[in-house]
Formats: sequence, C-alpha cells, structure tokens
Amino acid sequence: MVSRLRLFAEREQYVVHLRGGLWVDVLARWSRAALIVSLLMFAIAPRFVPETYSIVENTLSESGAQGTQGAWVFRAGVLLAACSVSLMAVSTRQGWSPAARRWMRFYGLALVMLMVFPEAPPDGGAYDETTATLHTAFAASGGASFILGVIAVSLSRARHDFWFRSLDWVVVAAVVVIPQVMLVTGVDGLLQRIMVGLGYIWLLSEAGRAAKPERSAL
Repeated sequence: MVSRLRLFAEREQYVVHLRGGLWVDVLARWSRAALIVSLLMFAIAPRFVPETYSIVENTLSESGAQGTQGAWVFRAGVLLAACSVSLMAVSTRQGWSPAARRWMRFYGLALVMLMVFPEAPPDGGAYDETTATLHTAFAASGGASFILGVIAVSLSRARHDFWFRSLDWVVVAAVVVIPQVMLVTGVDGLLQRIMVGLGYIWLLSEAGRAAKPERSAL
C-alpha cells in the first residue's frame, strides 16, 4: 500500500513538473517571437520617420522622439522588447539567478519608461524638457541594470559554458564602451545599432536556452 502511494505521488509530481516544463517552453517561444518582431520594428522604424533622419547619425530613440511622425513604430518595438525581457525573467527561473531576474525585470521596466517618456526630437523642434530628461535617466538606469543582469547570469553559468560566458563579457564591454565612444564621434546611430545588435544576440541566445534546465531535469 505504501509503495503504491509513493508511486502515485511520484507520478503526480512528474506530471506537474512536465506541465511546468511545457509552460516554460511556451513562455520562451513567445519571448523569442517578441524579440524578433521588436528587432524588425527597430529596423523598419527609419522608413516611417522624416527623411532627415539618418541611421548613421541619429540614435534609435530619436526615431521615436517627441512629435516625430511615425514614432509609434519604434515605441511599439520597445514595448515588445520589454514584454520579451519580462517573459524571459519567468521562463528562465531555473537558469537565471534571482539577482539576474531582478535586474532584468528592472531593465524591462526601464524599457517601458523609455516609451512613456520619449527622447527630444533630433531636428530641434518643440519638446518637453522634463520628458526628455526622464528619458535620459531611464536609458542610463536601464543600461546599468542590463549590464548587472548579464554579469549576474554569467557568474551563475557552469564553467564549461565558455562561448556563452565569452558572449556575456563581449556584450558587457560593448554596453560600457560604446556609449562613451558615442560622446566623441558623429556616428551615434551606427554605434548604437551595433551595441543593440549585440544585446539582441545575447537575449535571443538566452531565450533559446530558457527551457533547457527544465528538460534536463526530466
């Protein structure tokens, strides 16, 4: 009788675990889809803004600046990116440390705030200075939280994950160094797109690994 009860309990635990693994996998798939669509929206956003916008000189945020025609495309991409990061913080609960999840949730929140408080227009048109200042503040805090999140993920990786750990530190270096270089060059848009591209490579690689811990446990 005891053995039967134990077998029943183990089977129920397995079913719950399996359902949890499937749910994590669904979240991971949605996260990847949202990332890809947001990346596409960032890529096409310049086509919806005035022709004076340059992908070499103007930043991504300036394609969603205050009073800019077609700014909704960039802002929608930001919202999708924020949703993706939030989903990843849930779907990677067995792969990311609690600190990594906290920092990434804050990063997702900062992305939403970037959409709520747009950048000042690059053409010098009328804008709300407080909104632009808040945009800068959330951009800085979001970048810092992303860096800390990546570092937290890297520190929790197994030692044999050499390539993923290498990518972690390449991304951290890019997010730290590129904004400094942007201060002294006239190719802000190009440099920022390189930085964002590396960040997306990292996020997509993490979304792809999200459900693996659950599967290995089975």
